[in-house]
Amino acid sequence: MAEPAKAVRYFQTDARYDYRIELLQLVLDKSQSKFGPATLQAETTNMSHGRGELSLENGLIDVAFFATNKIREQKFTAIKYPILQGILGYRILLVHKDRQADFAAVTTLSQLASDFIGGFGSHWADKKILEDNRLKITASPLYQNLFAMLNAKRFDYFPRGINEIWHESQQLAPDYRNIVIEKSLALYYPYPVYFFVNKRNSRLAQRIQLGLTKSLQDGSLKQLFLKYHLQDIQRSQLHKRKILMLENHQLPAGTAKPDSQWWLKRIENVG
Repeated sequence: MAEPAKAVRYFQTDARYDYRIELLQLVLDKSQSKFGPATLQAETTNMSHGRGELSLENGLIDVAFFATNKIREQKFTAIKYPILQGILGYRILLVHKDRQADFAAVTTLSQLASDFIGGFGSHWADKKILEDNRLKITASPLYQNLFAMLNAKRFDYFPRGINEIWHESQQLAPDYRNIVIEKSLALYYPYPVYFFVNKRNSRLAQRIQLGLTKSLQDGSLKQLFLKYHLQDIQRSQLHKRKILMLENHQLPAGTAKPDSQWWLKRIENVG
Protein backbone atom coordinates (compact mmCIF):
# COMPACT_ATOMS: atom_id res chain seq x y z
CA MET A 1 0.00 0.00 0.00
CA ALA A 2 1.32 3.46 -0.94
CA GLU A 3 2.28 5.76 1.89
CA PRO A 4 -0.44 8.42 2.43
CA ALA A 5 0.56 11.97 1.57
CA LYS A 6 1.31 14.17 4.55
CA ALA A 7 -0.59 17.49 4.60
CA VAL A 8 1.60 20.58 5.00
CA ARG A 9 -0.55 23.45 6.24
CA TYR A 10 0.05 27.11 5.39
CA PHE A 11 -1.94 30.35 5.81
CA GLN A 12 -0.67 32.86 3.22
CA THR A 13 -3.12 32.17 0.43
CA ASP A 14 -3.78 35.30 -1.63
CA ALA A 15 -2.25 36.01 -5.04
CA ARG A 16 0.80 37.76 -3.56
CA TYR A 17 2.02 34.37 -2.43
CA ASP A 18 1.50 32.30 -5.59
CA TYR A 19 5.24 31.99 -6.28
CA ARG A 20 6.05 31.02 -2.70
CA ILE A 21 3.28 28.41 -2.66
CA GLU A 22 4.43 26.88 -5.94
CA LEU A 23 8.04 26.91 -4.70
CA LEU A 24 6.98 25.11 -1.52
CA GLN A 25 5.26 22.43 -3.63
CA LEU A 26 8.40 22.14 -5.76
CA VAL A 27 10.53 21.72 -2.61
CA LEU A 28 8.20 19.01 -1.28
CA ASP A 29 8.31 17.20 -4.62
CA LYS A 30 12.12 17.36 -4.79
CA SER A 31 12.41 15.80 -1.33
CA GLN A 32 9.76 13.12 -1.80
CA SER A 33 12.20 10.26 -2.41
CA LYS A 34 13.61 10.66 1.11
CA PHE A 35 10.62 11.96 3.08
CA GLY A 36 7.62 10.50 1.27
CA PRO A 37 4.67 12.18 -0.49
CA ALA A 38 3.26 15.48 0.76
CA THR A 39 0.46 17.78 -0.28
CA LEU A 40 -0.21 21.40 0.53
CA GLN A 41 -3.25 22.34 2.61
CA ALA A 42 -4.34 25.96 2.66
CA GLU A 43 -5.79 27.39 5.85
CA THR A 44 -9.12 28.80 4.68
CA THR A 45 -9.52 31.32 7.51
CA ASN A 46 -8.33 34.78 6.50
CA MET A 47 -5.42 35.45 8.86
CA SER A 48 -3.34 38.53 9.55
CA HIS A 49 0.42 38.04 9.75
CA GLY A 50 0.20 38.37 13.51
CA ARG A 51 -2.35 35.58 13.82
CA GLY A 52 -0.40 33.49 11.32
CA GLU A 53 2.73 33.72 13.46
CA LEU A 54 0.74 32.67 16.51
CA SER A 55 -0.74 29.73 14.59
CA LEU A 56 2.74 28.61 13.54
CA GLU A 57 3.96 28.91 17.11
CA ASN A 58 1.01 26.82 18.37
CA GLY A 59 1.33 24.16 15.68
CA LEU A 60 -1.95 25.01 13.91
CA ILE A 61 -0.04 25.52 10.66
CA ASP A 62 3.23 23.95 9.55
CA VAL A 63 5.07 26.50 7.44
CA ALA A 64 5.07 30.21 6.67
CA PHE A 65 6.96 32.46 4.26
CA PHE A 66 8.29 35.40 6.26
CA ALA A 67 10.92 38.06 5.94
CA THR A 68 13.48 37.31 8.60
CA ASN A 69 14.26 39.32 11.71
CA LYS A 70 15.76 38.68 15.13
CA ILE A 71 12.46 37.88 16.83
CA ARG A 72 11.25 35.41 14.18
CA GLU A 73 14.55 33.53 14.22
CA GLN A 74 14.26 33.19 18.00
CA LYS A 75 10.69 31.88 17.86
CA PHE A 76 10.90 29.61 14.81
CA THR A 77 13.31 27.52 12.78
CA ALA A 78 14.36 29.47 9.69
CA ILE A 79 15.52 27.59 6.62
CA LYS A 80 18.08 30.19 5.65
CA TYR A 81 17.82 30.45 1.92
CA PRO A 82 16.35 33.75 0.55
CA ILE A 83 13.52 32.33 -1.51
CA LEU A 84 12.63 35.71 -3.05
CA GLN A 85 16.23 36.38 -4.16
CA GLY A 86 16.15 39.85 -2.57
CA ILE A 87 13.35 41.16 -4.80
CA LEU A 88 11.06 42.13 -1.90
CA GLY A 89 13.69 44.59 -0.66
CA TYR A 90 13.22 46.71 -3.79
CA ARG A 91 10.14 48.87 -3.29
CA ILE A 92 8.24 51.11 -5.69
CA LEU A 93 5.62 53.51 -4.40
CA LEU A 94 1.90 53.57 -4.95
CA VAL A 95 0.84 57.22 -4.67
CA HIS A 96 -2.21 59.41 -5.14
CA LYS A 97 -2.29 60.69 -8.71
CA ASP A 98 -2.32 64.30 -7.46
CA ARG A 99 1.10 63.81 -5.84
CA GLN A 100 3.11 62.36 -8.74
CA ALA A 101 4.99 65.61 -9.41
CA ASP A 102 5.79 66.03 -5.70
CA PHE A 103 7.57 62.69 -5.59
CA ALA A 104 9.47 63.43 -8.79
CA ALA A 105 11.24 66.23 -6.88
CA VAL A 106 12.52 63.86 -4.15
CA THR A 107 16.24 63.03 -4.35
CA THR A 108 17.11 61.95 -0.79
CA LEU A 109 15.71 59.75 1.94
CA SER A 110 15.62 62.72 4.30
CA GLN A 111 13.27 64.55 1.89
CA LEU A 112 10.93 61.57 1.82
CA ALA A 113 11.05 61.38 5.61
CA SER A 114 10.36 65.06 6.21
CA ASP A 115 7.74 65.78 3.54
CA PHE A 116 5.64 62.60 3.19
CA ILE A 117 3.78 59.98 5.25
CA GLY A 118 3.78 56.34 4.19
CA GLY A 119 1.15 53.67 4.76
CA PHE A 120 2.04 50.17 5.94
CA GLY A 121 0.71 47.02 7.58
CA SER A 122 0.90 47.23 11.35
CA HIS A 123 2.07 43.59 11.68
CA TRP A 124 4.56 43.62 8.80
CA ALA A 125 8.13 42.98 9.87
CA ASP A 126 9.59 45.80 7.78
CA LYS A 127 7.46 48.49 9.40
CA LYS A 128 10.19 48.79 12.03
CA ILE A 129 12.79 49.17 9.25
CA LEU A 130 10.97 52.19 7.84
CA GLU A 131 10.59 53.71 11.30
CA ASP A 132 14.27 53.07 12.13
CA ASN A 133 15.10 55.10 9.02
CA ARG A 134 12.95 57.98 10.34
CA LEU A 135 10.14 57.58 7.81
CA LYS A 136 6.72 58.62 9.13
CA ILE A 137 4.21 55.77 8.90
CA THR A 138 0.45 55.35 9.25
CA ALA A 139 -0.34 51.70 9.93
CA SER A 140 -3.36 49.43 9.47
CA PRO A 141 -3.72 45.76 10.50
CA LEU A 142 -5.66 44.99 7.30
CA TYR A 143 -3.78 44.95 3.99
CA GLN A 144 -6.90 45.75 1.94
CA ASN A 145 -7.66 48.89 3.94
CA LEU A 146 -4.36 50.51 3.01
CA PHE A 147 -5.45 51.02 -0.59
CA ALA A 148 -8.67 52.76 0.43
CA MET A 149 -6.69 54.95 2.83
CA LEU A 150 -4.23 55.99 0.12
CA ASN A 151 -7.06 56.64 -2.32
CA ALA A 152 -8.59 58.98 0.29
CA LYS A 153 -5.23 60.76 0.93
CA ARG A 154 -4.94 59.55 4.52
CA PHE A 155 -1.26 59.08 3.76
CA ASP A 156 0.97 59.88 0.77
CA TYR A 157 2.56 56.65 -0.44
CA PHE A 158 2.44 52.88 -0.02
CA PRO A 159 5.74 51.08 -0.74
CA ARG A 160 5.25 47.77 -2.54
CA GLY A 161 7.66 45.08 -3.67
CA ILE A 162 8.34 45.12 -7.39
CA ASN A 163 6.94 41.58 -7.40
CA GLU A 164 3.65 42.94 -5.99
CA ILE A 165 2.97 46.41 -7.36
CA TRP A 166 2.08 45.67 -10.99
CA HIS A 167 -0.45 42.98 -10.15
CA GLU A 168 -1.95 45.11 -7.38
CA SER A 169 -2.18 48.18 -9.61
CA GLN A 170 -4.08 46.23 -12.24
CA GLN A 171 -6.45 44.81 -9.64
CA LEU A 172 -7.00 48.19 -8.00
CA ALA A 173 -7.76 50.23 -11.10
CA PRO A 174 -11.56 49.75 -11.13
CA ASP A 175 -12.06 50.57 -7.43
CA TYR A 176 -9.28 53.04 -6.64
CA ARG A 177 -8.90 55.32 -9.63
CA ASN A 178 -6.78 57.84 -7.72
CA ILE A 179 -3.91 55.40 -7.10
CA VAL A 180 -0.99 55.30 -9.55
CA ILE A 181 2.55 53.91 -9.62
CA GLU A 182 5.17 56.56 -8.87
CA LYS A 183 7.58 56.94 -11.80
CA SER A 184 10.96 58.08 -10.48
CA LEU A 185 11.84 56.52 -7.09
CA ALA A 186 12.56 53.17 -5.48
CA LEU A 187 13.49 52.16 -1.96
CA TYR A 188 15.90 49.37 -1.09
CA TYR A 189 16.72 47.52 2.12
CA PRO A 190 18.14 44.00 2.60
CA TYR A 191 15.09 41.88 3.34
CA PRO A 192 15.57 38.12 2.91
CA VAL A 193 12.44 35.96 2.98
CA TYR A 194 12.75 32.42 4.34
CA PHE A 195 10.57 29.41 4.94
CA PHE A 196 9.86 29.18 8.69
CA VAL A 197 8.62 26.15 10.63
CA ASN A 198 7.83 25.42 14.26
CA LYS A 199 10.97 24.70 16.31
CA ARG A 200 9.61 21.25 17.15
CA ASN A 201 9.23 20.29 13.49
CA SER A 202 12.83 19.46 12.63
CA ARG A 203 11.78 16.85 10.07
CA LEU A 204 9.94 19.42 7.95
CA ALA A 205 12.87 21.84 8.26
CA GLN A 206 15.23 19.12 6.99
CA ARG A 207 12.85 18.29 4.17
CA ILE A 208 12.57 21.90 3.01
CA GLN A 209 16.35 22.33 3.18
CA LEU A 210 16.87 19.24 1.03
CA GLY A 211 14.23 20.32 -1.49
CA LEU A 212 15.77 23.78 -1.79
CA THR A 213 19.24 22.31 -2.31
CA LYS A 214 18.02 20.00 -5.06
CA SER A 215 16.00 22.71 -6.82
CA LEU A 216 19.02 25.01 -6.78
CA GLN A 217 21.28 22.31 -8.15
CA ASP A 218 19.01 21.44 -11.08
CA GLY A 219 18.09 25.08 -11.85
CA SER A 220 14.36 24.64 -11.25
CA LEU A 221 14.24 27.22 -8.43
CA LYS A 222 15.67 30.06 -10.50
CA GLN A 223 13.52 29.00 -13.46
CA LEU A 224 10.41 29.24 -11.29
CA PHE A 225 11.52 32.61 -9.90
CA LEU A 226 11.90 34.07 -13.41
CA LYS A 227 8.58 32.58 -14.52
CA TYR A 228 6.84 34.67 -11.87
CA HIS A 229 9.04 37.76 -11.73
CA LEU A 230 10.92 38.48 -14.97
CA GLN A 231 8.20 40.69 -16.44
CA ASP A 232 7.92 42.70 -13.21
CA ILE A 233 11.71 43.03 -12.96
CA GLN A 234 11.93 44.43 -16.47
CA ARG A 235 9.02 46.84 -16.31
CA SER A 236 10.17 48.22 -12.95
CA GLN A 237 13.18 49.76 -14.76
CA LEU A 238 15.17 50.10 -11.55
CA HIS A 239 18.24 51.36 -13.41
CA LYS A 240 16.24 54.47 -14.39
CA ARG A 241 14.98 55.22 -10.87
CA LYS A 242 16.58 57.08 -7.97
CA ILE A 243 17.10 54.32 -5.38
CA LEU A 244 16.95 55.49 -1.77
CA MET A 245 18.93 53.14 0.49
CA LEU A 246 17.61 52.15 3.93
CA GLU A 247 19.40 50.30 6.72
CA ASN A 248 17.88 47.14 8.18
CA HIS A 249 18.84 46.90 11.84
CA GLN A 250 16.36 44.08 12.48
CA LEU A 251 18.46 41.38 10.84
CA PRO A 252 20.24 38.84 13.05
CA ALA A 253 24.00 39.24 13.13
CA GLY A 254 25.71 37.52 10.22
CA THR A 255 22.66 37.45 7.93
CA ALA A 256 23.87 37.14 4.35
CA LYS A 257 22.46 39.64 1.88
CA PRO A 258 20.49 37.98 -0.93
CA ASP A 259 22.23 37.74 -4.29
CA SER A 260 20.13 39.95 -6.55
CA GLN A 261 22.72 40.65 -9.23
CA TRP A 262 21.87 37.67 -11.40
CA TRP A 263 18.29 38.87 -11.95
CA LEU A 264 19.01 42.62 -11.89
CA LYS A 265 21.07 42.10 -15.05
CA ARG A 266 17.86 41.09 -16.80
CA ILE A 267 16.73 44.73 -16.69
CA GLU A 268 19.41 45.56 -19.24
CA ASN A 269 17.50 43.47 -21.79
CA VAL A 270 14.77 46.12 -22.09
CA GLY A 271 14.83 49.81 -22.92
